Amino acid sequence: MPEAPRLQTRQVLLESLGVSVLDFRCRAHVEPLGPEESNPTHGIVLVRKGVFGRAQQGETLVADPNHVLFFNAGEPYRYSHPLSGGDDCTVLALDRARALELVAHHAPRDAECSERPFRLGYGLSSPRAARLQYELLGLLRGASTRLVLEDVVAELADEAVGAAYRTRGTRTGSGVPSAAARRRRRDLVEAAKLAVNGRYESPPSLGELARSLGCSPFHLSRTFHRAVGVSLRRYAGRLRARLAAGRLAAGARDLTELALDLGYADHSHFTNAFRQEWGLPPSRFRELHGADPAVILGRRRRPPA
Repeated sequence: MPEAPRLQTRQVLLESLGVSVLDFRCRAHVEPLGPEESNPTHGIVLVRKGVFGRAQQGETLVADPNHVLFFNAGEPYRYSHPLSGGDDCTVLALDRARALELVAHHAPRDAECSERPFRLGYGLSSPRAARLQYELLGLLRGASTRLVLEDVVAELADEAVGAAYRTRGTRTGSGVPSAAARRRRRDLVEAAKLAVNGRYESPPSLGELARSLGCSPFHLSRTFHRAVGVSLRRYAGRLRARLAAGRLAAGARDLTELALDLGYADHSHFTNAFRQEWGLPPSRFRELHGADPAVILGRRRRPPA
């Protein structure tokens, strides 16, 4: 007898920074509330496709791709499927320290209970959270550095929690930082920029960079983006693409050698990253802006008419 198809699949896509990124897919038909169950970890769930119901603490939610849901480890709930087809979700399973840190940034009082960091069960997701989710899924399919992957995970987790508090109208942030706090954050950002420039061909992971600077990776990611205006991964990507442009303008000929020298995985990875930054492939950039050193020297040696 053939094996019955699995109705649920879970695939771990990444484990880092106390966070596991999972792809969860369910292919259920219309089903009433099922038996009580619970998650082994704290979690953030972003729905990509489908509809399901969740009954928890006397409250029933119809969850769809407009929602972000939160789970505390060991807290019971029940699922239902009011429509056929199941659902696809991106799950961020977090250790307790990361969950508490995320909540503390947006609602310090809600993080006072270490056993139950997520006081909100759900909220509306934001357009930025949706974009970050698909950016992360795309990056996981490609040749991305640890810094890039960890930075987008940190931003996605932070934005998911922040969006829920904004839409539920319960944000209780700590207000305007003091001058000393602003100075510390500025110093942190400048130190991060220096570290990225020192290792542009092999950038440190977000976790490694945060440890060297004595802070949380989530704090570093958030602080850098707010201070500089672009994410840390975007800053590092732009830096490499602009260093590549300088080498091309100076006459670099072997694109594969240039790609590997700057830390890109291969020629294709370099071309795609360069095109994203400059809007044209490196070979075309070299045609427009590069110069053959022999031609330049020949022009310099030409005697005056």
